[in-house]
Amino acid sequence: MADQQPLLSTLQCCPYIEDGHSACSSRFTLGRLDQAYSVCFGSYKSCAMYLQLAGVPHSASLDMTINGHTIELRPTGS
Repeated sequence: MADQQPLLSTLQCCPYIEDGHSACSSRFTLGRLDQAYSVCFGSYKSCAMYLQLAGVPHSASLDMTINGHTIELRPTGS
């Protein structure tokens, strides 16, 4: 039976991992290797560290749905 896991060479890799950025080194432990594989060699564009290092602005919008209508909640400043 063939291995169902895609080869690392076929996955896109986070550029910060490729450069050996120190902020990413905590992912590369034996206990977190599965997380590193799924995030750093897969969906790295959703990684909070990648977004921070790439300078992508963080917009935390919070929505609530009432009777099928979406309402954006905004901070009140309190």
